[in-house]
Amino acid sequence: MDREVTRASGRPGEPASAPIKSAGLSRRALLLAAALVISGCAQLDLGAGLANDAEARRELDAGIALYDKGDYVNTIRSLLTAKEIWQAPVDTKITAQKYIAFSHCLLQRPEPCKQSFRDLLRLKPDFELAAAEAGHPMWSSAFAQAKREVTARQPAPLAQSRR
Repeated sequence: MDREVTRASGRPGEPASAPIKSAGLSRRALLLAAALVISGCAQLDLGAGLANDAEARRELDAGIALYDKGDYVNTIRSLLTAKEIWQAPVDTKITAQKYIAFSHCLLQRPEPCKQSFRDLLRLKPDFELAAAEAGHPMWSSAFAQAKREVTARQPAPLAQSRR
């Protein structure tokens, strides 16, 4: 269904221009243009995501540097208040949560230590400490207890039906 549209030249005293045939092509062109705009916006968001990830990594590194200096109170404060970390990919959150737990343990705060490990294990239930971390006297039992608690609360996997 073609329809005719007349367009004025826009200049006083001049006649309107010839009729323009408008078909489904203009609708397709509009949809294509909209798709291109949307995909361009998605790429812009991806760029912003990468920038946020880089900022999260900087915040994480700053928290780890505090930990390495033995400043456990400020490690916890820094990592907990860095919003970029908690908007970053799960691996970044896991690392931050691990250092928060370690810091609580080293400050002899057993309950916040276990809670931090529980929070970490909710992010990644199959998480395991590295070999060098696993036997540490300040947190190995807290981690093991948190793992048992989180695992006990996980629903059992559905049995596969047999035919």
